[in-house]
Amino acid sequence: MKLNKTNFYNYIILLSFLAIGAAGIFPQDAQYVIALFGIFSFGILHGSNDLFVIENLNTNNKQNQFFKSLFTYLGVVLGFVVIFYFIPLVALIAFIIISGYHFGEQHFHHQLEKHASVLASVFYLSYGLLILFLLLYLNMHEVVLIIEDMTGYKVPEPVFLYILITSFILSVILFFILSSNNPRLKASTFANVFYLIMFSVLFYVSDVVWGFAVYFVLWHSLPSLKDQVNALYGEFKVQNFVKYFKKAFPYWLASIIGMCVVVWLFKDSKNFLSLLFAFIAAITFPHVFIMRKLFDRN
Repeated sequence: MKLNKTNFYNYIILLSFLAIGAAGIFPQDAQYVIALFGIFSFGILHGSNDLFVIENLNTNNKQNQFFKSLFTYLGVVLGFVVIFYFIPLVALIAFIIISGYHFGEQHFHHQLEKHASVLASVFYLSYGLLILFLLLYLNMHEVVLIIEDMTGYKVPEPVFLYILITSFILSVILFFILSSNNPRLKASTFANVFYLIMFSVLFYVSDVVWGFAVYFVLWHSLPSLKDQVNALYGEFKVQNFVKYFKKAFPYWLASIIGMCVVVWLFKDSKNFLSLLFAFIAAITFPHVFIMRKLFDRN
């Protein structure tokens, strides 16, 4: 079965509305179970198989290139974990900036002809920060406690509002500037306004875990998986996704084991949510650069 782009996003929108309803119906424990299942399955899968993607992007000396990529990848991830342990505030700021850029790039790269330009990159960052700080601002009290547990620093609450307003204004300005040379972006104006309203409702009725999981899985991980399958196998359909999953499974399993090790090592000093976000940060850092390479090739 093949899913075209319209049907794909219609399903995501439908699931998003179901998630909004579930936030008011399901008890918090049930929401956590579903959220963690989504993050550990599709969420981790889309970012843990970067070595498989690198292997398929490189055509020369694949074996030597694979081992070189393996050690580089592991070095970057472990380096980020070390930074998170010793200077967590710096690592957290870096994670927010990198994730913001990556979220924006995933959402808009198909709609921009010069998707790697400086102006496009600033737009990706501003839009991604808008989404992140919409979630953080609407769950501010919970987020302040999580950040304090991760870094020992209590973020002043006005900071969330200032960054949210700044990223919103910059995103709107850059959207209209880029729309003048990108017909597909201009045609998506209504859809993107609708998405922002839907995200606002979702984040307002959800706690930070449910809101993050729904956006991260439905609006980032699944579209990213679709792009990766398209790039590696030519089109997104069930048969090709199964091929992709079989190849990616060892990397996904290694990531899950790594997460379990991190939780076990630091279970007495940090709460689970802090460790979860720290782990996602560690695997996100190299993933952003690999996906940029994939987008550039396509």
